Amino acid sequence: MRDPHSPPPGRGRGPYRPRGRRFPPVPRGARRHTLLRAQLGAVTALLAVLLAACGSGSPSGSASSGGGSATKLTVPAGSVSAAQGAFQYTVSQGFFRKNGLSVTTPLSAEGQLKASFVAGSVDFDQLAGGDVLDLYAKHVGVKVIGCTATTTGYYLYAKKGTASVAALAGKNVGVPSLGGAPQVAMEAYLVSKGLKADAVKFVPLGSIPNVLTALTSGKIDSGLLSTPFNFRADKADLADLGYATGPPTPYLVNSKWAKQHPDSVTAILKSLADGAWSYQTHKDDAVTSLGKFLGLDPSKPADKATLSKSFDAYLPPVQAPVGRCSADYFTPYVKYQPASQRQSLKNLTPLIDNSYVDSLDKQGFYQKLQQTYGPLPKGTTLAQVLR
Repeated sequence: MRDPHSPPPGRGRGPYRPRGRRFPPVPRGARRHTLLRAQLGAVTALLAVLLAACGSGSPSGSASSGGGSATKLTVPAGSVSAAQGAFQYTVSQGFFRKNGLSVTTPLSAEGQLKASFVAGSVDFDQLAGGDVLDLYAKHVGVKVIGCTATTTGYYLYAKKGTASVAALAGKNVGVPSLGGAPQVAMEAYLVSKGLKADAVKFVPLGSIPNVLTALTSGKIDSGLLSTPFNFRADKADLADLGYATGPPTPYLVNSKWAKQHPDSVTAILKSLADGAWSYQTHKDDAVTSLGKFLGLDPSKPADKATLSKSFDAYLPPVQAPVGRCSADYFTPYVKYQPASQRQSLKNLTPLIDNSYVDSLDKQGFYQKLQQTYGPLPKGTTLAQVLR
């Protein structure tokens, strides 16, 4: 379509000249030079556009030039655990790409992940419930958009010969970071056994693998482990003192980013639910993916057995495809947060945003997943997933 502000097209040969004022004829050499200069200008402009397009890769959480929604996300993995199995499968099997998202998952210490939300360098991730409460109490702009379970659990192991939880009074307990989910779970477990929440000393060690190393070397008295590290603790003949549960580990978004990119939040949840449903109904593929993440080889009998047990350990109700969250899942653990934070944690309702899951439910998205993949293991129903 012609620009309405451009002159009308020429008639016959030679350039068009408007009626009225007459212009002197343009010399042939000058005319050729003018045409060449115009062509060079057009090429230069085109190159500038192409270079700008090549250099405009969207950073984490930024808007892409196509549809105005964030497509590239950096989602650090806070632990090397079978608990990450479904998420890593969702990445490696292309479920995020299917929904227009490009996701990378570098490893990160638990404490660093929380700091990334504070700094605004991460827009979406899964974060331990205790850390979520800490961020909310400090008025960091975050929203919980989904949960895979109502609690998160850890296995408590101690030095050989430790007979009971009561024997840990005054001893040290290894955790990845202070104030994180394992510590909160342990404090709740101590209280359930008739001890005070501060009956032990918590030692931050950076990661759960580090906790196991410190425990087997005798540097700490006890520690909280996740799968598959509890299997290694069993092989080392450490004392198994039970299972401590704490708040869930929800999916979290930066509030400001989510408000600007609601379509990306929906795409994230669709990817997570689709990927987890596929993961939990295709064990062979899931075990292969999990082996790559944990550094285990399913072709080796011992590794295959570990991977199989690790997969089974995170089937529903321990983990399900992402569904709704509730403030009630977090409220019982507020008392284990620092006293200075508890007033800010009295009303957790604004922390939770189930609107995205609600919308997908109304659209029949979850029903379609069940039709595609079949029922989830252990007779898990849609109502149990959606909560």
